[in-house]
Amino acid sequence: MSNNSNTHVGNYRFLPAVLKENSEDWYIEYYAENPQTGEMRRFRTRMNRAIKRFSKKAEARKYCLDVVARLNVKLLEGWSPFFEGEDSRLYVTLQDVCSLYLKEKTKELRPDTLRSYASFTNMLLAWSSRSQPNIFCSLFNSGKATRFLDYVYNERNVSARTYNNYVKMGKAFFEWAVIKGYTKENPFQKFTLKRKDKKERITIDSTVRQRIAAHLKGSPFLLVCMLVYHSLIRPKEIRNLKIKDIDLKNHFIKVSGEIAKNHHTRLSAISPQIESLIAELGLMSYNQNFYIFSDVHTLLPGAEPLYDSKFTKEFARLRDELHLPKTMQLYSFRDTGIFEMLKANVDDLSVMQHADHSSLDVTTTYANHYDPNLTSIINEKTPEF
Repeated sequence: MSNNSNTHVGNYRFLPAVLKENSEDWYIEYYAENPQTGEMRRFRTRMNRAIKRFSKKAEARKYCLDVVARLNVKLLEGWSPFFEGEDSRLYVTLQDVCSLYLKEKTKELRPDTLRSYASFTNMLLAWSSRSQPNIFCSLFNSGKATRFLDYVYNERNVSARTYNNYVKMGKAFFEWAVIKGYTKENPFQKFTLKRKDKKERITIDSTVRQRIAAHLKGSPFLLVCMLVYHSLIRPKEIRNLKIKDIDLKNHFIKVSGEIAKNHHTRLSAISPQIESLIAELGLMSYNQNFYIFSDVHTLLPGAEPLYDSKFTKEFARLRDELHLPKTMQLYSFRDTGIFEMLKANVDDLSVMQHADHSSLDVTTTYANHYDPNLTSIINEKTPEF
């Protein structure tokens, strides 16, 4: 190897090009780092044909040295012979591609969804860094994807639902990487979803709802429960509602596409009970730009939204205080509201639109919820034999 010391351009190493003159063979020689292995590889370009065009050796030497100078400028600017005929994006690290992906998706995804993707990429990078901390995105193949998903499912012992989310996010991330030219294939494409466990949620009958209402009388958290039950607004959406979204005159709350799960702006109906509680809490006297639920202690309006799991913790405490089963969750109010609207013969299309479902198929699945009063309903309404 030449005695010249390595030159660095960022993390890229090379030895500058030099002209070698032998009696019958002139060539330009330089070394460049293989971006996949990190090893230095020698490159030689023979100049014999080129120098035959010159009658004098001095003129040939001048030409070759000019080629050497231009080649060294290219090397200093970051050019690599390994990129010849191939997009240099294939040599971008997985970590850098993840950062670029999240930066672009910040403009497109809701904060909650973006956090899920950030969690996925963090897990992916933490796992891959065990053996290859600076792996190129293009080298993350289906074999590595298999081992990563095995780690998530078996070692981290996640549910089938969480596993499926990782598969979906992996497919979405690498599909983006393929389109952008950072890899040639999607290593998650071959994976199918696991059969999910049935959701362990039950409906909340009127007797329990009355107990909850009495226990939470005058509390902002009662309004949260009512909005989930009657207005069918998801807890994550409720956290981001503002005072200005409430329209008492027209009896609805606006759920903008920016905070809605399906990115569709909708006007969710509010009942007289809800309007009465809004008045009791004095919510309309607050700054219109305040979040409806903000203070971590009182849940009253404020300038900042609540943290993600606040409502879940509040309902867990309520459940313990009233000795309710753990299968009863805050989201159960939404299941119950959809279920009871269908049972009350509200047409499927209206329920679908009110619930912000993507299709009628999603809505009709709620008709299969177990009704704790089913036995008494059947016995009361079925004629004698």
